Amino acid sequence: METLHKDEKRIRKINAFMRELTNAKPAEKTAIVNQYRDILDAIRPIDLFYVEAYRENTSLSVGDIKAQANRFVNVFRKGLSAHAMETHDHPFFAHLLEENNAVLNHMQGMKKHFKEGAISDHREALIKGFEACEVFEKKFVKKENILFPAIESKAPSTTPLKVMWSLHDDARALRKRILRGLERMDDETKLKTDIGEYYYLIYGIVDKERFILFPVADGLLGDDTRDSLLEECFDIGYAFIAPTPPALSTKAKTEADDGRFTSRTGTLDFDQLEGLLNHLPLDITFVDTDDKVRYFNETGERHFPRSPSVIGRLVEHCHPPKSVDTVVKIVEAFKRGDQSVATFWIRFKERFLFIRYVAVRDTEGNYLGVLETSQDVTDVRELQGERRLLTWEDDA
Repeated sequence: METLHKDEKRIRKINAFMRELTNAKPAEKTAIVNQYRDILDAIRPIDLFYVEAYRENTSLSVGDIKAQANRFVNVFRKGLSAHAMETHDHPFFAHLLEENNAVLNHMQGMKKHFKEGAISDHREALIKGFEACEVFEKKFVKKENILFPAIESKAPSTTPLKVMWSLHDDARALRKRILRGLERMDDETKLKTDIGEYYYLIYGIVDKERFILFPVADGLLGDDTRDSLLEECFDIGYAFIAPTPPALSTKAKTEADDGRFTSRTGTLDFDQLEGLLNHLPLDITFVDTDDKVRYFNETGERHFPRSPSVIGRLVEHCHPPKSVDTVVKIVEAFKRGDQSVATFWIRFKERFLFIRYVAVRDTEGNYLGVLETSQDVTDVRELQGERRLLTWEDDA
């Protein structure tokens, strides 16, 4: 596809420009931009997946890239704007664009509450507005668990996706900090700074989608893939909009036929096995010997989102950048046979979760992969005494 065509000459010039601008003194930067103006105006979204700074094995950390990303995107803006996705005829992209407009409209609607007068005069309205921003999570999760997996296997580099996930995490953390500040109202100056930073983050994320992510995805994904991803999006939902679900049937169905799962401890029809796994009181995910996600169960309410698009995805790409090192350390220890279990417990959305990673091995001790389980033990931790008689009241 033309969208994915790699222009070696253009990439070399962009790399040279980025190196020069990074190392330049402030007084030299305008001249450097003017020197490379032709190549900057000709830049295309896919180019940013090829440049040295954003390649797969870049020496820069996600933090380093984030520190420079907005500066470069602004310099590239004119060239990228020629490829910006404003509308699309496929509902997968059309709904994402509509959602972005709704997000920006919500942000715009809150501006009057901190632009006009003291924040303390509009405190309740701002609390309500930033609490409503929690729905942005649907937007972030759809990208992290549906769109990113679809792109990873086809894009020249996954580094830009890691950077965007990290920006999502920054927005999540900053929103919580703003709400704490609005509750305390002990430093209005700091609060205004945080609000300004949040606006810069959200508007920047939307710009990077419109100028880079969505156009690249458009060139990578065929209509069948878009149909499938669209269905998955409706499992998560949208921020501030409620589009009509598609009349599609691309979801894979379990084939039972005459097949059965048979082991030393019993036999199950495959529909029984699937039902059993989906009714376990915990979330499970299995990662194989190649570090790729092979299975997750579909419980009624997962603690951490999973979508069918993650199947076949490297486990390190299924976690936010800040936790990848820990995940890799666990997997490597399991493979070496140094460890077999790693446990964690965290507070998450006012619930207490017990998370356990277990090395899966066959009867001869050969490593087969990793089982990750997550269990809500909030209510279990509060149990006292015993219950030996049947009662239904507390089991609904």
